[in-house]
Amino acid sequence: MSSRFFLFFDNILFGSLVTLCFANENIRIKIANCAVDQYECDDRLRHSIKGLEKMLSTSLRRVEHIENKAMGTLLGLSVAIAVFVATTGILGKNGLLADAGPVLRNAASFFSLVAIFYLFGSGFLALSAYKVGQVYSPTLRDRSPIIEKKKEKMTILFCIEQNRLVGTSRSNLLSASFTFLRNGLVGVLALGVLVVLSEVVHSMQ
Repeated sequence: MSSRFFLFFDNILFGSLVTLCFANENIRIKIANCAVDQYECDDRLRHSIKGLEKMLSTSLRRVEHIENKAMGTLLGLSVAIAVFVATTGILGKNGLLADAGPVLRNAASFFSLVAIFYLFGSGFLALSAYKVGQVYSPTLRDRSPIIEKKKEKMTILFCIEQNRLVGTSRSNLLSASFTFLRNGLVGVLALGVLVVLSEVVHSMQ
């Protein structure tokens, strides 16, 4: 029961970050232990080199797509942080909540901290997912005419699987980044609601 609650809160608050970190550690181990010779009996060796190269291109496009999504997240995050920074003065002496009661001010402080934590957490995770160039592709040496066709196919399969693992790892980080960004925006929205509520209360006095 306790593990279910932990997984539930991990999912809601952190986008299953803890679970995904364990998964990424397993992926890292698989990447480190993977070798070309492991594909000596792979069923996909029956495909032609051209067919395998198409699979490789697909794996590279997937990683590139994840990188583009991470970049988009960073751009959206920069806008969100700009909006948040514009509201940071509301708790000052001349801020919109300067005359608010302690409950509203404490709530605003809490949501400010929540927004800071999640927005910067989202940025960190998106940057971790955005690693241009860290992909696998056969080198010119691997494609040398003196290399037998089976060995070349095995190398391509190795690159395909490595790119798949890399893509999955980055996708996990990006998924958590989206959740952090969502929660950060909720914090900013809650802060805005408190400002409006404070203005309403102030106008009624």
